[in-house]
This record gives sequence, C-alpha cells and structure tokens, in this order.
Amino acid sequence: MKKTFSINRFARLFKKHTKEHYRNYLMSVAVLVGVMILGGSFLVYMTDIQLDKNVQTFFFFFIMLLTGTIFTSTVFADLGDRKKAIAWLVLPASHFEKYLVTWIYSFLLFIIVYTMIFYLALLIALNVQHVHTHRMVILNIFEQQILQMYLVFAFLHAITFFGAVYFEKMHFIKTAFVFFIIVAVMIVFNKGLLTLLVGRTVDASPPFSTMRFAENSQMVDIKIERQNAPYILYLFILLTFIFWVAAYFRLKEKQV
Repeated sequence: MKKTFSINRFARLFKKHTKEHYRNYLMSVAVLVGVMILGGSFLVYMTDIQLDKNVQTFFFFFIMLLTGTIFTSTVFADLGDRKKAIAWLVLPASHFEKYLVTWIYSFLLFIIVYTMIFYLALLIALNVQHVHTHRMVILNIFEQQILQMYLVFAFLHAITFFGAVYFEKMHFIKTAFVFFIIVAVMIVFNKGLLTLLVGRTVDASPPFSTMRFAENSQMVDIKIERQNAPYILYLFILLTFIFWVAAYFRLKEKQV
C-alpha cells in the first residue's frame, strides 16, 4: 500500500509541486481576476444587460468550462519535454501520488478558486450596472440544477485530463478536435439508428436527447421521461470516472 500512497510522501510532493508552480498559478489567477472583473464590469456598465439569475448562470459555467478545460490541458505539459519528463518521472513518489496532486489542483482547487473569483467579479458588476428593473438575485451554487452543471464540468475535466496525459503536444487543440469528431459521429449514428427504428426521418440530435420527426405535417417531440432522467446522469458520472481512471493508467505507462 505504501508503494502506491503514503500520506507523508504525498504531502512532500504536494508542497514541492506548489513551491515550483505557485508563480504560474498566481499569474493565471491574476489574469482571470482581471478579465472577469474588468471585462464583466465594462460589459455591464456599457450595455443594458441585466444580471439576472439566468445570465449569471450562463457566464458562471461558460467561463468555468472554457478556462477549466484550458487549464487542465496544461497540467501534464512537462511530459512533452524530455528533460522535464525525466525529472518528473524519477521523483521518489508513486504515479498515483503524482496523479492525485495534479487532479487536486486542476479540479478541486480550480473550482474553489474560480468560484471565489466569480463571486467577487459578480458583486462588483452588480454594483456598477445601471439597469435595476428586477430585484437583485445572486446565483446560489448549491441549488440542485447548479450542482448538476458541476457534473458537466467534471465530465469535460475528465476528458481533458485524459487528453493532457495521452497527447504530448497541443493537448487542448487535439483533445477538443477528437472530442468534437466523436460527438459528430455519435450524432450521425444516432440519427441513422432512430430513423431506422421509427421508420421516419429524424432530426439530427445527440444521444439521449429529444427525438424529433414530422408526422402528418406536424413536428413530434419524444423526450426521456422525467423518472428516467437520473439514469442519464448516472451514465455521465460513470463515464467521468472511466476517463479519470483511464488517465491514471495512461500515466502509469509513462517511462523514463
């Protein structure tokens, strides 16, 4: 067990990683703070946009998904440089401990830091907006709908995390390219399969989404029943863990 995980060894590795990368992390945080506060305040002040709950939710997750996946795609960048890769691989720590340190920084700590920055930017933006036709409402990240959106981020993080290990260069671009190609293939396959099953031309749509087709000059929508919706959620959770586990085993394959 100690060969895989030791709390003392992990603590030393976490401290070492923090000491070596804190400048880059702080610079990234500073850029994110500047972009969100200055950009958000300028957008709100110069336009008539109203920061209601829906707008806050959109910006919260759009920016988180974008910045989170970009950041995650860089966490194993050292493995693309032979000299840095050798130094990283010969560290007296297990692959699981190295994996865990990177996972904590790119997932847990990123969510915490990003949420704090978003609320800071949101409070400033709410105070500079000049349109107050609605009661001021602040996004509650503990609502069930918002918590489900975190699962979407976890799913994309797992994919990007695996891509960061799998590819040696241009991690984000290659991962995004493969991801969208797979999604496109799934949409085409799903359309063909459903068309074959119902005997009618079905609109293109991702798997497990609404099936739509024309019937007697009217559009018919067939959706998944509400009581079955949790199974789709469970599937995404399962896929998330599969990609995280796959990333770990891919990392174990790395050799000096």
